Amino acid sequence: MKVHVDGSDMLGWSIDQDRANLITLLSRMGLKDRSWFSADIIHNLWWKNILNYNYIKFFLRKKILLTASNFIDIGDEEYFLYDEFKRAEKIATAWIAPSMKQKSIFDSHGIRSYYFPFLIDQDIFRPLAIDKKKLFEQYKIPTELQNKVVIGSFQRDSLGKELSKPKWQKGPELLIELVKDLPAENYVLLLAGPRRHYLLEQCKKHGISYYYLGAETCNDDIKTNHIPIDQMPMLYHLTDVYLISSRSEGGPKAVLEACSTRTFVMSTDVGLAGDFMDADYVFDGIGKYKKRLSEIVEDFDKAQIGIANAIDNNYSRFNTIMRTDALCERLCAIYSDVMAN
Repeated sequence: MKVHVDGSDMLGWSIDQDRANLITLLSRMGLKDRSWFSADIIHNLWWKNILNYNYIKFFLRKKILLTASNFIDIGDEEYFLYDEFKRAEKIATAWIAPSMKQKSIFDSHGIRSYYFPFLIDQDIFRPLAIDKKKLFEQYKIPTELQNKVVIGSFQRDSLGKELSKPKWQKGPELLIELVKDLPAENYVLLLAGPRRHYLLEQCKKHGISYYYLGAETCNDDIKTNHIPIDQMPMLYHLTDVYLISSRSEGGPKAVLEACSTRTFVMSTDVGLAGDFMDADYVFDGIGKYKKRLSEIVEDFDKAQIGIANAIDNNYSRFNTIMRTDALCERLCAIYSDVMAN
């Protein structure tokens, strides 16, 4: 099979990482990334990108696999990318669904798809045996914060064009709702990454205890506050509770990163969260989510047994789904079926 991996953000961020991870997996299958012209299968990583050259399939007769990189809710009459999706659907041979939730939607609309989760670099995202105190010192986190419950959030959640406004898919306003009534003496919100402008402003407005691993600025900090990927496991290692408050996600990849680093994570019921996480910590309503978080933060010692069980369950499920041989077998089966039909 000759495969071309299509998609890049040219900045070394999410799509570039997806590309590198898929090419690595292909190499373990004995395959390499081919050119557009020599490939039989175009494995696209960012479905909207294919709309820039939608004539290729018809002229070169390729099998085109499009990845649902963001959550495609075609059953929602207000889905904001519906027109673009219908154009992409005419180009696609089939779709890659990174979650069973996404595949279920495709199945219900008779759209050909295959389940294949997002990939992460498991040589980087793994449990660490590092003294947290040393990491607190390394990142210059004040001593008075080190005895608090560290609640982590490392995603971009401000709009790129209007940094003072929230990116609705990421739900930063829900994150504020989750933490604003917690006792400030019990926790600190550990923030990292660029485009956190909205969240930082809301923390100040509501008197939320936070520490930002970056330089606060009014300007776009997409490059200056970018965290190198090899540092991310250390941030997860510092985190007692990682919160995901997204409204709509193809991933979120933070679920995979938290599970693989044995970080306790709580999430809204989006994307692939339900595929990897303990069901007791995946929430379909903000009220239940907020109540459970409050119980954990107010008596963190009492919560330890439940947290340890969730971490073990998540880590076990991650290793079952994301074993290299299992991923290779799944991807080979997808390619074989696409070529045969």
